[in-house]
Amino acid sequence: MNVRKMLRLGLFQLTAGGLSVLFLGVLNRVMRVELGLELLTVTILVGGGHYLGALIAIPFGYYSDRHPLWGYRRTIYILLGSVTAVSILVGSPWIVQWIAASPGAGRVLIGFLFFLLEGISTYIAGTAYLSLITDLTDKSERGQVTGWVWTLLMVGIIFTGILSGFALEPFSIERVVTLFTVAAVIILVFSITALVSQESRTTVLEAAPGENLSAAFATILRNRQARWFGAFLFLSMFSYFMQDVLLEPFGGEVFSLSPAATTRFNAYMGTGVVAAMLLGGMRLIPSRGKSWTTSLGILLMVISFGSLALSSIMTFPLLLPVLILALGLGAGFFTVGGVSLMMDMTSTHHTGLFVGAWTLIQAFARGPTAIVGGALFTGVVSLGLSAGQAYASVFALEAVGLLVSLVFLRQVAVEEFKRSVESFGKIAAEALQ
Repeated sequence: MNVRKMLRLGLFQLTAGGLSVLFLGVLNRVMRVELGLELLTVTILVGGGHYLGALIAIPFGYYSDRHPLWGYRRTIYILLGSVTAVSILVGSPWIVQWIAASPGAGRVLIGFLFFLLEGISTYIAGTAYLSLITDLTDKSERGQVTGWVWTLLMVGIIFTGILSGFALEPFSIERVVTLFTVAAVIILVFSITALVSQESRTTVLEAAPGENLSAAFATILRNRQARWFGAFLFLSMFSYFMQDVLLEPFGGEVFSLSPAATTRFNAYMGTGVVAAMLLGGMRLIPSRGKSWTTSLGILLMVISFGSLALSSIMTFPLLLPVLILALGLGAGFFTVGGVSLMMDMTSTHHTGLFVGAWTLIQAFARGPTAIVGGALFTGVVSLGLSAGQAYASVFALEAVGLLVSLVFLRQVAVEEFKRSVESFGKIAAEALQ
């Protein structure tokens, strides 16, 4: 893939980062703080609907492999998902105001279905986009392409967060409407620019004859390598993302840092993630390989979480910026290596199916992490331990989970996976004919 095509392809991921901030950041805040909705209601509406939408990933991935639209297996689905998601974005300020005016069960249910449609459309677009990257790249290119597009995802998250802060000052619901409308237009323009002329109609591949979804799904369940990789994805992402809602409260409660100081944690983390994704995608994966880069990221995260646990017990804040930067570096190497591996863990006729499976596992891993992390902290405190010891316990558990996930990763052999998938696909097709 030439550089210009790669740079343009990454624009879609830039908009995906911005969209996630607007839905899961800005809208969450407005619903809870400005509109006064209960936190549980907010979580169910936006977070619940978003992550539950991932259930579409496997059947849609399989469907897109077999049913191109106007000759395109991926592009039209990505655009349809994007158009639906931004339409929901534009309408969301009106919906949440309507719910907040009378937050009864009926309105909450309608709101949940509204945001469930956002989740479904987002995962349709995301699954098709990852499948498109897999289709357009070979094994040697995926590290570089993944490093670039996931870096743009982080850039989208960072810049949307900053610009949204300016756009909503001073706050009014009218400013939210304007922000979301302008963002929707920008997202559509960038998405179209990213996708035009990327996928060729003449290269559409047909699925293997005679296979149905049950037979295709069996290639995942019966494949030893796929099971190990799925277990690795779930445990590693679950272990890492438990810190998502804990780091800033940790800095304030254990070390008495100011809100401004703990907010800078995001800058340290983001700097590490972006640097590692670029270095990993452009240098480490081509020279050392995807599994090695992913393992390096996991080890860095294990060391960082272990050190954070120790600093929490000892109340030693001086190295916090370094530790959080190191955590970001580990997360960046882990992300670029893991996503590249995920693209390799597919087959020619089932790209969308496997990408859908890995996407679903990631969503199931990320969805409950905030609740579990908070529940673990509360449980430890209820046993009579201090806040510092409670945070240390969660960080230590994250380190252990990541170490176990590394053991799972060591069981995965991509070439053996591909041989077994191709062999099973032939047997299944013959049996169904």
